[in-house]
Amino acid sequence: MPTIQPQRFQFFADFSFKWRLAMWRIGNGNTPQTAEGGFTLSEVIVAILLTTTFVAVALQGMVVAMLLKSRSLQLAEANRWIQADLEQMRSQLTLTQIPLSLHQSRCHPATIDSGFADLVRDNLAGDNITGAADYQLPPLLANSQTGKTFQIARKLRIPSSPENSKAKLLGIQYTVTPTSGASLERSILHFYTEVIPDAAFQCQ
Repeated sequence: MPTIQPQRFQFFADFSFKWRLAMWRIGNGNTPQTAEGGFTLSEVIVAILLTTTFVAVALQGMVVAMLLKSRSLQLAEANRWIQADLEQMRSQLTLTQIPLSLHQSRCHPATIDSGFADLVRDNLAGDNITGAADYQLPPLLANSQTGKTFQIARKLRIPSSPENSKAKLLGIQYTVTPTSGASLERSILHFYTEVIPDAAFQCQ
């Protein structure tokens, strides 16, 4: 009866151990880096996640920068629109347009409706406006370089402050609002100023 040599037992034992170890590594996805410098599955996943996060943050930063630039441009344009309208209004406040000789009585008005502020308000409105209530001029429309259209609301009021006891100052409130889009109800600019005709400075 032939006998099995001890060396053969050792060979089968080594082969069985190596086979089970290889199967366990494949089943658990823990194959180590090879001599050629390959990456494990976990390293690849981490690299993908880091790259995705970096790209997302970079894109978000670009979007925010573009929005801020667009907003800044719109504000600059809104200020230019208002200044242009104010210059047109001021051209109607000169002594040529409102000579003192024809409106001497307005230097010492008895009521708010007999001062220079009321005269300017009537000229801008193209009508006889009375009382201290605010008066809304027809809105203006302006196109921005950003592709949006904006409405410029203009409201006239005669201030009731002690400094305006003789009703010479006329207040103008500007509000610039987009005509469409998600920000329809959100005004991008509010601006208030006061004007006075040149004739009022000539009063004694």
